[in-house]
Formats: sequence, structure tokens, C-alpha cells
Amino acid sequence: MILNIGCGKNIMPDCLNVDILGPVIVDLSKFPWPWQDNSIDGIYASHIMEHFQDQEKFISECHRILKFGGFLKLNLPHVSSVASIGCMGHYRTYSYSSIYDYVSRKNFYLCPCPRFKTIYQKLGWWYEGIDTQGQISQWQVPIIWLLDYIFTRLAQLSPAICENTWIYLVGGFREVVWTGRKI
Repeated sequence: MILNIGCGKNIMPDCLNVDILGPVIVDLSKFPWPWQDNSIDGIYASHIMEHFQDQEKFISECHRILKFGGFLKLNLPHVSSVASIGCMGHYRTYSYSSIYDYVSRKNFYLCPCPRFKTIYQKLGWWYEGIDTQGQISQWQVPIIWLLDYIFTRLAQLSPAICENTWIYLVGGFREVVWTGRKI
């Protein structure tokens, strides 16, 4: 079973699509979540974790319900995104290394025992789901896709340099994408 938690309008086939408003209604702010320990194969969590005041509980709950080797994919608002910083429902934003440091890095002071192995991460100039909320004109989508492709590929050459220089020169990124496997 694969969960798409906090799905909003982004319904994914072959997943249990969960949101406070449906299609499968679960209040994820109530812990523990209604799934058994080690029972889930994967979790997609796109732009939901930043809405939790206690993000440690969010990560711990994902870890609890995932099977060994199960994946967790997080799409998170980047610290340079004006839209994300200005959202009153966000408790925080993230840098490229935030999640890696917190859940994957060995001997990190906040995470002495890594819970996940990072298998992929990137800075995204735009969102992976370009228009999941239906707010962009269709003629703009190919332009955004092309710019995202170019800027995201350039950022991957050196995410640290990009975060420390580029965003101040040419503007910010929208999201950090991180995928890990439970260890």
C-alpha cells in the first residue's frame, strides 16, 4: 500500500489518497495515524509537512508506519520561495540539506541515528506538479516546464553554491524534493 498524504486535488492512481477533506478522510494532525507499524510500502507527502507544528512527530510517524526499505518522498517549500514564506499556514521552510541533515546524516547532533537513507534530492525552480491547483493558464505551462528544466538542472551542478549565491542574484526556488528509504 502506498499513501499520498495531504493530497488535496493531486489524486494519484494506485495510491490511497488521504486528506482532511477527502477522498479518504484522515486528520493527520492526530497521532498516532490509523495505520499499523511497518505496514506501508511508500508515502508521498507533497507540501504537507510544513503545515505541522511538530515536524519531528510527522517524520517519526512516517517512519513508524513504513515497512523496512519503504520510501518517503517529500516535496517541501524552499526557504527562498516568497510564496512559501508568506503562507500563514507554514511553520517553516527548508534548504537543500534540511531533511538530509535531519533524517539521513550520520552523527548529526539532531539525528544521532539516521532513520532514512537518502536516495534522491534536488532543488526545484518550480513545483514538480506544475499546476496541481489549476491556477496557471495553459499557455504558461510549457514555458514554466522549460524554465524549470533548465534552472533545476543548473542548480543540481552545485546546490550549495546555488543556495548561497544564485537565489540572491536571480531569484529563488520553489521547492526541495527529497526521497529516502527507511533503514
